[in-house]
Amino acid sequence: MIQSLELLANGAALSGALSDALAKLRSNLLSLVGIFLVGNPLSGQSLVLVAGVAQIINKVKILPYSSVICEIIVIFAHKLNLFAQMRIVIHNFGPIKEADIETKRYTVFIGQTSTGKSVAAKLISIANGYDFMMLEDRDFKGFTSFLSEYSIDFPFYDDTEICIYRKKALWTIRKGLFKIEGEMDSFWKLVRSLEIDNRDYFLEAYKDVIGKKDDGEASRLMIEGIAARLQGKDLDWDSLTDFQKKMIYQTSKQSYASNTNSVYIPAERILLSIFTNSIFSLLSKDMPIPESIKRFGTLYGIARDRSKDIAIDFMNITVRFSKEQDTIHIDNEDVDIDFSHASSGMQSIIPMWTVFCNSLYGFGRHIIIEEPELNLFPTLQVQLVQRMVEKLKTAAANLVITTHSPYILSVFDNLIYAKDVYDRADDQHKEKVTALVNADAMISFDDIAAYSFDDNGIVTYINDAETRSTGAYALDIASNETANVFNELLAIDNEL
Repeated sequence: MIQSLELLANGAALSGALSDALAKLRSNLLSLVGIFLVGNPLSGQSLVLVAGVAQIINKVKILPYSSVICEIIVIFAHKLNLFAQMRIVIHNFGPIKEADIETKRYTVFIGQTSTGKSVAAKLISIANGYDFMMLEDRDFKGFTSFLSEYSIDFPFYDDTEICIYRKKALWTIRKGLFKIEGEMDSFWKLVRSLEIDNRDYFLEAYKDVIGKKDDGEASRLMIEGIAARLQGKDLDWDSLTDFQKKMIYQTSKQSYASNTNSVYIPAERILLSIFTNSIFSLLSKDMPIPESIKRFGTLYGIARDRSKDIAIDFMNITVRFSKEQDTIHIDNEDVDIDFSHASSGMQSIIPMWTVFCNSLYGFGRHIIIEEPELNLFPTLQVQLVQRMVEKLKTAAANLVITTHSPYILSVFDNLIYAKDVYDRADDQHKEKVTALVNADAMISFDDIAAYSFDDNGIVTYINDAETRSTGAYALDIASNETANVFNELLAIDNEL
């Protein structure tokens, strides 16, 4: 195992010998997880070592073994309770007058235009970001700078209040006030201690990294630490030099930061079709583009480079990324088209799906998507939601969606109902259920929260415990009005 990790740390190609070694890696790594989780409580040191393992493995692309990494991350996410909801209470901020929102594994915001769905989603994105967690008490200016980046820098009135709850910690934001109370979870305690309590110490480490000093030393020490743990020993941290400690912690801190930051996918993603092959050149210029869109453009650029091509099976297309021109292969027609010539539905879904898939391998991060249904026919909306849920089943990520479409909630209702029926069914009936809904797409009613945003700025939790649904049936006003008009026209016609 150690030899395989060393090869990975050195960026070795996937040779036959390495492939054989990696075939044994899954059980070894899961055993390692067991040692950490069962043998003793998770300490800062063990977290660092596991972060090192993940980073070393991710240095090369090993697609056949990606499920190994997923399993390890999901195990740690559950152990560290990273799927636990956060709560945000908003009073008189922007279009929102009153809101009390608890996120779950799947959270859906539905409502008319300009009712505050995006405001709430952006606040959740900010509150789950690394930079927010690094804010110090009383840094109101730092918090409002994040609001500006997301274009939600509404004025704070005397009665404006935003309260953010994460486990035992509470952030209270009022006009001129940014107050932190309570206690953070062990993960963020570790990160904050590295970033804040030892700021000068780790500034030097950062300079070392930027100065392109070889990080092989850190990788070697992580591997030695793993070997020691597998043998039931502790790594002698006191024997490490300051530079060695700096490199280990800096490497793991960067790994954690990049794997926990929220990912925000804006509705304006379709604009990327205009400059899809010039993303970095545009972002590097002083263009008047909102910071949140720039950030998404950067994420899309990174995902394109990593993916090279991506199959979107529910649309029967394969996207091939290149520096010259992205192309879309229409699988059932066996033809290629330029991305810029694609339909608006494709131009909307390709950046979203590419970034979504690339963001799944994190530690309890929130993936927030504005209007995933943009430019999609209802049947495609159904398939999109199902495929997203299937992908999330093996990922340590939470999903937040804003939508105008009751179809989205209806899809979730079907997935909830499918799980309820499946759990009660015998083997014969289980097969019938899975013929309709993939087992990986089924979700528990307890894992989803739906909120309705109305024109008066009131946000309401609409899950219906009695029917075990998201309450979508009560929101499809357009269909009801259309049916009423049709019935009245039918009555008139019958009178003629």
